Amino acid sequence: MDFGVKKHECDVCGKEFTLKGILNRHFKIHYVVKDHNCKVCGKEFALRGNLESHLKTHYGNKNHECEVCGRKFTRESDLKSHFKIHYWVKDHECNVCGKKFKRTSELRSHLKTHYGNKNHECDVCGREFTHRSGLEKHLKGHYGVKDHECNVCGKKFTRASDLESHLKTHYSNKNHECDVCGREFTHKSSLEKHLKSHYGVKNHECEVCGREFTRESNLKTHSKIHYGVKDHECNVCGKEFTQANNLERHLKTHCSNKNHECDICGKEFSRKDHHESHLKSHYGLKN
Repeated sequence: MDFGVKKHECDVCGKEFTLKGILNRHFKIHYVVKDHNCKVCGKEFALRGNLESHLKTHYGNKNHECEVCGRKFTRESDLKSHFKIHYWVKDHECNVCGKKFKRTSELRSHLKTHYGNKNHECDVCGREFTHRSGLEKHLKGHYGVKDHECNVCGKKFTRASDLESHLKTHYSNKNHECDVCGREFTHKSSLEKHLKSHYGVKNHECEVCGREFTRESNLKTHSKIHYGVKDHECNVCGKEFTQANNLERHLKTHCSNKNHECDICGKEFSRKDHHESHLKSHYGLKN
């Protein structure tokens, strides 16, 4: 027997093992019901050994401290995994699409988007998800919920990935400095985009009205106004919009609390400006 030679490969994630028995146990991570439950936080595990290791994070001494943010861990291996958040080491690659992740758990969760049944559909745009949690995170993007906060400057983001990209501005080396205002950037491309704000370089001109834009994407969005392209439809009332941000703002009129009531007819509004515009209709005033 060739000890150390990994001949048994997992069909789901590509991980290799020396013994078939270990591979079979590994399969439980992907397919078996997780019936080992942590009584402290509720997290579930397929293997009892994984639960026992997890319990140490609750009850063990946290002697391993992160030099960047001060967070403490019971195991050195957990600290090393945590470090990747700050220094952006993504060494777990999906064998299906090539996307890379910092943690094995993130890769496992991602793999389910390829192999799992997508039974959770977004009512706004129709996109489907394997997990309900994925759908819930996605919906926050439509409704502008920002619950991912930067622990350095307090800026908030809708998605965790946006927060991670933002954190690079704090922790990564900023070797690209603006000659005009002195602002520093991590990437040269970001500096080049920023410089356009100083010099007003607008290379993208609208053929209809002549308005110029610094970015092609902004020109494309603007062009829809002229050609009446309304490809963002409200799934509640059917109203169509040219821009996605206008649709998202409109959706809040359906989903938000309507705290502005008309004293004359009792009609309720979610936004104060809509309430004020409505009042003018009673008094014969024009907007």
